[in-house]
Amino acid sequence: MQVTPAIRAFAKKQSTKLGKLSKKITGARLFLETVSKKHNDPQANTATYEVDVPGKNVVVKAHAKDLYQAIALASNSAARQVRKLFEKRRTKQRQQERSIKE
Repeated sequence: MQVTPAIRAFAKKQSTKLGKLSKKITGARLFLETVSKKHNDPQANTATYEVDVPGKNVVVKAHAKDLYQAIALASNSAARQVRKLFEKRRTKQRQQERSIKE
């Protein structure tokens, strides 16, 4: 599959969502895959995000008819999972602080 400048620009634009979440994200990789279409498999495009966060890595796969749609779905899902991870860590930290005060 040939990655066009338009696909690259769209992927960079979508990955800025992850950068806005936290400065603790150490890296993010996007893997694109297109399988030759079959008549019974309309979702032949796959986008896989791997986001490196200290302590845990988040891996998200998304399938769609269009490659742009797969990238958008994967980036939204990765942002949601990273946000959930950070909120969970914040909640645990606050609970530990409360237990120390008591």
